[in-house]
Amino acid sequence: QKAQAQRRRLYRFRQVLYRHGFESIAGVDEVGRGPLAGPVVAAAVILPRGLPSFRLDDSKQLSQAQRNELYEKINKEAVAVGIGIAQPQEIDALNIHNASLLAMYRALSSLQQAPDFCFVDGRFLVPNLTCPQRAIVSGDGRCDVVAAASIIAKVTRDRLLEELDTIYPSYGFAANKGYPTFEHLQALREHGPSPVHRYSCTPVRLAGENAAVTRGEKNSDCTG
Repeated sequence: QKAQAQRRRLYRFRQVLYRHGFESIAGVDEVGRGPLAGPVVAAAVILPRGLPSFRLDDSKQLSQAQRNELYEKINKEAVAVGIGIAQPQEIDALNIHNASLLAMYRALSSLQQAPDFCFVDGRFLVPNLTCPQRAIVSGDGRCDVVAAASIIAKVTRDRLLEELDTIYPSYGFAANKGYPTFEHLQALREHGPSPVHRYSCTPVRLAGENAAVTRGEKNSDCTG
């Protein structure tokens, strides 16, 4: 069966660690590196030992309905789930790379149960972790706990942007999730940045400078 074969393939990383005595194995992933607005959100997940009862995959390969369904199943069956957020102001101060690592650290720190090993999506390890860790390139498509984390992070961030859309309705956050779509860029030019935009992103900085000039604040400097 294809689904069962995929579950076994994604389980292999954990299986090796269980054989070496590890018990509490987390996966961590983040979403939101590319948008012009909103936070970067990370999730950490510890699944029970054994094959998951549901089919996992990289969140980018799933439909919204599939992600929402798996979000509920993961939260129901996981040993622990943690969320970490880095806000736009932190992204501007730290840069998106460091802010993403900070969000992942916060997600792991918020787990109800401390992991004794962590798989990290991507090329970089999470600074200041006390447990051993391994970075896995494209881990959300190769390791089940990372795939689970990617789904939790994606759904969590999408819902946050939908909430921000009700506060700042001019930018279409519910539809674009903060990414630089044509409509979003046009709204930035028309309305200037909102408080949840990332001034370290060039289109946002330029829109802020243009809005300041329009208001007559010719000495305004949005450095981000």
